[in-house]
Amino acid sequence: MNMKKIFLICLTVFIFSCQKDDKTKNTNDTLLSQKAYYTMLKDINTQFELILNETKPTDLSIEEYKIELVSGKIVLSLNQQNKILKATEPLIDYSTKLAKMNSISIDDLSSKIALGGLYSPNDNLNSKFNTNSFQVYNESPIKKSNEVNSKQIMKNNLETNEVLDCALAAIGADALFAFGGSTATAWTAAAVTKAFSAVAKRFLGPVGVAIAVVSFGICISHESLE
Repeated sequence: MNMKKIFLICLTVFIFSCQKDDKTKNTNDTLLSQKAYYTMLKDINTQFELILNETKPTDLSIEEYKIELVSGKIVLSLNQQNKILKATEPLIDYSTKLAKMNSISIDDLSSKIALGGLYSPNDNLNSKFNTNSFQVYNESPIKKSNEVNSKQIMKNNLETNEVLDCALAAIGADALFAFGGSTATAWTAAAVTKAFSAVAKRFLGPVGVAIAVVSFGICISHESLE
C-alpha cells in the first residue's frame, strides 16, 4: 500500500512537471501584445532619455539631441553607451523571439535591435514596408540637412507619409536620404532591417540603432494604435 502511494505521488509530480514545462515553453513562444509592445518601447525610451539628459546641451531638445548623436555630430560617453545597451535588453529579447518565429537570420546586434523596433507583433513582416516607404524623390524640393531649415522643409513635404515622418524624427534628414537610396531589390524584413541598421549605426554602432529605432517604433506604433 505504501509503495502504491509513493508511486502515485511520483507519477503526479512527474505529470505536473511536464505540464509546467509545456506551459513555460508555450509562454516563451508567444510574442507581446501590441499594447505591451508599445509600453515596452515607451519604457525603454524613458530610460534612454534619463541617460541622455545627463549630458544633453541645454539649447537642444531631447529629440534634437538624439539626432545629433545618431548623425555623429555629438559624441556619447562609453558609460552612457553601456547604459543604453543595458536598457535595450527587453527589445533585444523581443527581436530574438520575433526572428526565430519568422525564420529570419540575424547575424549582428545592430540588426537584431533594428528588427525589434521596426516590426511590432501585429505586423506582416512581408508587406509592412515597400520600395517607396523610405524613398525621398529627387524631384522633391527637399534639400539635404546641411541647410539650416532642411528638416522643416522635408517635414512640410512629407505631411501625409507617416513612415517618412517617423523615419525623419528617428534618424534625421541625411540618414533618411541614405536609407531611401538603399539598393535593396526586395523590401523583406531582413532587407529593411539591414538597410536601417546600416545608416543608424554609422557613428554609434548598436547604440545609435537603439536610439533611432526605439523613436521610430514608438512613432509608428502610436499611429497604429490611434
